Amino acid sequence: MIGFQVVNLLVPEEPQSLAVKTPSGVWTFDKASSYLESVSGLQRGKCAETYTIEHPVSMNHGSAACDLALDEMTPLLLGASYLCGLSVTAKRSLPHSEVLIIRPTTHWPRERSMGSGNPVVATHNEFVAVLEAFVAAWPGPGESEKALLLIHHWLDSLACWSFEDLYLSATTLLQIIAATEETFQQKELPYFAAVTDAAQRVGIAALSRDFKDMRNNLIHEGKLLGGKFSGATVNDCAGVAADVFNWFDEYVHSVLGLGAVRRKRFSSADFANLNAYSI
Repeated sequence: MIGFQVVNLLVPEEPQSLAVKTPSGVWTFDKASSYLESVSGLQRGKCAETYTIEHPVSMNHGSAACDLALDEMTPLLLGASYLCGLSVTAKRSLPHSEVLIIRPTTHWPRERSMGSGNPVVATHNEFVAVLEAFVAAWPGPGESEKALLLIHHWLDSLACWSFEDLYLSATTLLQIIAATEETFQQKELPYFAAVTDAAQRVGIAALSRDFKDMRNNLIHEGKLLGGKFSGATVNDCAGVAADVFNWFDEYVHSVLGLGAVRRKRFSSADFANLNAYSI
C-alpha cells in the first residue's frame, strides 16, 4: 500500500470516504481523524491535513506498478486543487506506506492557506467524476494543453495579495492559452485573436475586449483603470476578472473532456473587496 496525508482538501458535502478510479486502480480518500479541527484551522487562515489517500499497490506488484500509481499523485492533487479552489497537496506519507515522502516534488501544489475554497462542483459525486476525468486526461490533452502550468498559475492567481497581482496572473493564463493556440495553428497570432480563436476551437463563448484593455493598461501604465478600458470603478474591474476566471473554467472543462461546468464559480463580488492599490 502507498498512502499520504492530504493537506487542505475540502470536498462538497464533506463525505467520510471517496473512491476515485484511475488507470492504475482505485485511490481511496478518507477523512482524517482530526478533520473537524483541521477545517476550523483552514477557516482561520491555516493549512491542515483533512484527508488521507491510499492505493493498494505494493512492491509485490513490481516497481513499475508503484511508479504508475505514484505518478498519478500529481494530477490527483492538481485536479483536487482545481475542483475545490484550494491548494491541495501532500507533505508526508502515512506510517504504513511503502513509499515515503522525503521531499515533495515541485510539481505538487505548494502548501498555502486559501480559506474555505470555491468549488466548481456542487456534490461529492461530481467531485469524483470530474477528478477521474482530469486524471484520465492528464497524459494526453493535459500535456498538449499545458495543464500543469495552467493549474499552478491559476492557484497563484487566487492566492494573490492584491487585485493587480490577481489580474496579472490571470492574464498570464490567457497568454499561455494564446501560445497553445499558436501551436495548433502553426503561426503567430495577436494576443486577443489567439484567445478568441482558442474559444472558437474548443466551442465556448469568446471574451470581450475588456480583458485585453484592462490587462494592457495594467502592464503599460501600472493601473487597472484607464487607457482603452471603459471601466470606471473597482466593480467594473471585478466583473472583468470574474468573466476571465469563469471563461477559464469553461476552457479547462472543454479541452480536458470534463463535461459541462457543474457550478459557475465566480461573480464580481468575489473580487470587489480585493486590495486594489492602483485605484
